[in-house]
Amino acid sequence: MAVIREAADKIYEIKPEGKELECFPLCTVYLVVDDNAALVEVGYPVQIPDILEAVGQLGYDIRKLSYIIPTHVHPDHAGGAGLLARQLPQTKVVAHSRAVKVLADPSILERMMQVSKQVYGEDAIERFGEMVPIAAEKFVKVEDGNSISLGNRELKVIHTPGHDPNHLCFLDTRSRGVFCGDALGAYFSEIEVLFTCPVPGSDPFLFLQSIEKLKKLKPERVFFSHGSAAEDADKIIQSALDVTRQCNDTALEALKAGEDQKEVARRLIEIMAGSSDLARSHLSDWPYFIPIAVEGYRQYFKKNQMI
Repeated sequence: MAVIREAADKIYEIKPEGKELECFPLCTVYLVVDDNAALVEVGYPVQIPDILEAVGQLGYDIRKLSYIIPTHVHPDHAGGAGLLARQLPQTKVVAHSRAVKVLADPSILERMMQVSKQVYGEDAIERFGEMVPIAAEKFVKVEDGNSISLGNRELKVIHTPGHDPNHLCFLDTRSRGVFCGDALGAYFSEIEVLFTCPVPGSDPFLFLQSIEKLKKLKPERVFFSHGSAAEDADKIIQSALDVTRQCNDTALEALKAGEDQKEVARRLIEIMAGSSDLARSHLSDWPYFIPIAVEGYRQYFKKNQMI
């Protein structure tokens, strides 16, 4: 089951049912409707039945969908894109030109599935489903500054590397809301925490530059892919900047000093949780914090000979 709500004018949030932190890494997806319609994010293959049901409940014929738009290639965002694209012959998949090579190559997708197992456990494929390649002719390749027209609204393409080299955000011209993928992290509204740390393969400093790029656009709302849509975008983006800067500096200092992963995680959680004991408790118990955040920092700093 999915929880459906209209997050902005004709933008429908389709969110996994349950508490946000517990649902992770399942993804929130958005149906954007105009003369043409787009699905921003797909999530894992296991989410497709719920997406199809939700779109049907909204009274929209999924066969008329013009675009599938994953923000980046990671399985929790684009994992179901290949499977869904095969069911919709007329639908195109929007991706950065370099991301196309990833999503079309079965050998690369297989390696991504193996990484997913390392983070989420050996049963990750059984739990979430397996990525399948997308045929080359299905793609619409985009770059920074391009636009996807849906009729009376456009989705402006913003290249936001850091979390992933080919990560894209999309600014909706009607709502002035930005579909941020993972460029601002995940926002767990139930405990009021913004989780902005890198993942293995990320560049935490490019991540910071991309947040600054989004801030300059002055969006009015943020459509999170992990969590929910939120207003007061300026406050959220500034918080993402502040937390990311502190986490980058703290992680480097801690790892240089040889602190173990649990201690590094504790220090990062203190920054994210602030004065909230509830947030601190939930993040401390979250099984993915160390394999995602701490390992992401460790790999980057080691690769760049900073530790």
